[in-house]
Amino acid sequence: MGASGLAVNQVLLWAWVTGLRGQYLLGAVVATQGSTLWNFVLLERWVFRGAKARRPAVRLASFFAVNNATLLLRVPLLALLTSVLHVYYLTSNAITLVLLFVVRFLLSDQLIWKERRLPTTASVVRSALEDGGGNGNGAAAALATVAPAPAAAAPRLRPPTLPHSYDVGGLVAIASAVRLHELEYFRVPAIGRPADIEIRVRPVGAPGPRLRPMVTFGPNFVAYDEHLGRLGANFRLDFRDRIEVTVGPLLAGSPHVLYTNVVEALLRFVLVCRDHVLLHSATIELDGRGVMLTGRTDTGKTGTILRLLREHRASFLSDDMTIVEPGGQALCYPKPLTISAHTLHAVDGGRLRAGERLKLAVQSRVHSKRGRAIGSGLGRMNLPIMALNSTVQAVVPPPKYMVDRLVPCAFVRCTTVRELFAITRGPHAIEEIDLSRAVELLIENTDDAYGFPPFRYFAPAITIDGQDYGALRERERALLETFLGGVRVRRVSRDDFGWADAIPRLLAASGESRT
Repeated sequence: MGASGLAVNQVLLWAWVTGLRGQYLLGAVVATQGSTLWNFVLLERWVFRGAKARRPAVRLASFFAVNNATLLLRVPLLALLTSVLHVYYLTSNAITLVLLFVVRFLLSDQLIWKERRLPTTASVVRSALEDGGGNGNGAAAALATVAPAPAAAAPRLRPPTLPHSYDVGGLVAIASAVRLHELEYFRVPAIGRPADIEIRVRPVGAPGPRLRPMVTFGPNFVAYDEHLGRLGANFRLDFRDRIEVTVGPLLAGSPHVLYTNVVEALLRFVLVCRDHVLLHSATIELDGRGVMLTGRTDTGKTGTILRLLREHRASFLSDDMTIVEPGGQALCYPKPLTISAHTLHAVDGGRLRAGERLKLAVQSRVHSKRGRAIGSGLGRMNLPIMALNSTVQAVVPPPKYMVDRLVPCAFVRCTTVRELFAITRGPHAIEEIDLSRAVELLIENTDDAYGFPPFRYFAPAITIDGQDYGALRERERALLETFLGGVRVRRVSRDDFGWADAIPRLLAASGESRT
């Protein structure tokens, strides 16, 4: 039935675009109405043939509502595939229909064509209690007839053991039902202490669709529910003696989205409680000195780090995030690097296979600066952006590789940072930055990494070790000031992506001046 509906949708869209010269996105909306009616008739006649709990008119209206609600996901995804990736519009349309087929079927099965159920024993007892004529005789008779014998209390079941364990620098322990590829470096067979963060997968939120996302706050929890009800990329955070993260199946199916948009933000503030700061920065050791780079997203930090590793035999600690502590120490945090076709100029030839390079051509379009800008723009609209993001990244995973797959390098567990370079794009310039401005700059760059919508929704509810979000931010700032006390901070502006050439010269000049 789904395949026939897809064919009808494709024909109607083709007729709209080719015959009527209409715009393809509007055509997708129109085609959805025709294929919805077609599918409804077939589903009524051939699939859901039993007694129904809802009237035909209600079922028809509900089916149209569900299919039009999925347009909130389909239309942005269709635009991304067709207008950004330049996929033929009928191919893009087919991809979006197949992706959301399961969502529509589950809603149809569980909600629209829900079967009429026969009265259960419990409902008979409840009816007798309510209709006993006021004297309780009917209730007594019913209870005497159908009430089961008292049973022993069922034993309390322990939650299933979580299969994936991570120990982040001996500071934060994470147990997860979902494999978190960004934390693979910290993966351990088992955690020898209670986990600080536990991640489980089960449905989250109300079952039905809604017009807007909903954020529910409680004294010690926050829940984020999107437009598609339990079929959306929903999650719930419970702040107890540990942080319990419950994620819906759609979000669990996209581990990168789960880590980037939920787990890393929580990890940031758990580390603050351990007197450490998670900074949006890259760190290497060059000529025996710890060197840190920071910059806004998509500035060119990854390409610069790869060139410094390859051309100057630097040692690697991190590319995207670095754990730092008072006294200037930086700890290794080697997440996989997200690369692009542009970054390949900094990678040794032959490090990637031909198939990986071909796949990168598509991946880098979706996960490019322009693609992320489109995602951020959609995030400001009333769209199920987490569900859309999860779906896109499940279909086209981001191009992520560990650094030693890209360039030969050694890893360093920790280093003392002496030099910090804030890289920006613009006319060639070098500027010294004082402590207060450096603190603001690093906090701004770190916050920039959490600009996608869910963080701003759940951040105010974060409470760890009795400290609320505001107190944690103040503590983070104080720790950062202490870390930067012995670090020289300079802003390096370039319009030719030449930071990998400028930084070694600046370091050499600094060494000569100290001599």
